[in-house]
Amino acid sequence: MRLGAPLALSLTLLSSCLLSKGPGVSGTVDVAGGDTDAVRLVYLGTGGWIMEHGEELVLAAPLFTNPGLLATGLVGIGSDTAAVTRHMAGYDERYDVARSSAILVGHAHYDHLMDVPHVARRFAPSADIIGSRTVHNLLGSWSGVGDRVRVVNDSAGDARTAGSWLRVGPRTRIMALRSSHAPHFEGYTLYPGSRERSATEEPASATEWVAGETFAYLVDFMSADHPDSVAFRIYYQDAVAPPPFGFAPEAVVADRPVDVAILVPATFDQVDWHPEAFLENLRPRWVVLGHWEDFFVPLEAPTRSLRLADLGHFEARLARVFAGEWWRPDLGTEFRFPVE
Repeated sequence: MRLGAPLALSLTLLSSCLLSKGPGVSGTVDVAGGDTDAVRLVYLGTGGWIMEHGEELVLAAPLFTNPGLLATGLVGIGSDTAAVTRHMAGYDERYDVARSSAILVGHAHYDHLMDVPHVARRFAPSADIIGSRTVHNLLGSWSGVGDRVRVVNDSAGDARTAGSWLRVGPRTRIMALRSSHAPHFEGYTLYPGSRERSATEEPASATEWVAGETFAYLVDFMSADHPDSVAFRIYYQDAVAPPPFGFAPEAVVADRPVDVAILVPATFDQVDWHPEAFLENLRPRWVVLGHWEDFFVPLEAPTRSLRLADLGHFEARLARVFAGEWWRPDLGTEFRFPVE
C-alpha cells in the first residue's frame, strides 16, 4: 500500500509555498551541553551543510544563487558568484571553511552543483569534490576544479555490499552509497540523464545540469585516540530515494549505527516507505531535515517550505516511527552533538 498519495503537481506549482510546520529551529541547538569536543552541523540551505569535528571539516554542496522559477524554466541560469561570496564569507569567518577536506555532491542538478566551482576555488581550495562521473564531466575543463573530483561510481556501496572508504582528512573517511533520485511529480523527474564527455563550457540552462548518477554518503569522524574507531557517523542524502536505494550496508550499520541522519522531505510521497525504511536501515540517534525550503526565492527572503511534498505529512510520519529528537532547521542553524 502506498503511504503517501502522489501529488498532482505541475511545474507552475513548484513556486507555491506553505508556512513551515513542525519542529522548526533556528540559531543554535546544543545537544552536547557545551562540550567543546562536539560535532557541529550547520545548515547552509538546499543540500548544503558544514560538518565539523575538531580540525576536520566536510562541506555538502551548497546553493546560494537561488534563481527564480521563471528563470530556471525559461531562460539561462548561472552561478551568482557575488551572492556565493557574500554568504560563504560569513560562514568562512565563523567556521574557517578553508579547512574543508571534501565537498559532497549527491547528484548534478543545478541546485547541488552550480555554485560548487566558486565555493571550491574561493573558499575550499584544498577540498576534494566527491561525486559521480557526471559531476566530473559537467565540471570539465571550464570550472577549474574538474580535476579535483573523486569519482565514486565504481567504489560505492549499497544495502548488501560495503563500498570503499575514501580518506579525505587525517581523521575523516567517506563511503558513497548507490542511490536514486525520486520523481519530482506524477512520476516525472526533471533533468534526467548523464554526461558522458567532459564539458569545455559552463552549462547555460537548468536542463544542462543533468542529474547523473545519484549517491548518498556516510561520513565518519574518527577518534583521535583510536584512529580505527568511529567517533561520530553522519548519513547524508540530498535527494529522496526509493528504498533500498540510498541504504547503508547492513553490516556497516550493524557494527556502528548512524549518529545523525540528514534526510530530505521534498518529493517523499513519490516513493514508498520514506522515511520509515531509512530509519530502520540507519538506526540513527538524531534526524535533521535538509532541502526542505523554497529555493526559488532569494536567501534574504523569509524561509518558507517548498511545495514539492506535504511537509506536515512527512513530519507526522517521521514522528510516528522515530522516538528520538529531530529538527527542521532554518538557514544558518548550528547543531552541536556529543561524541561518545
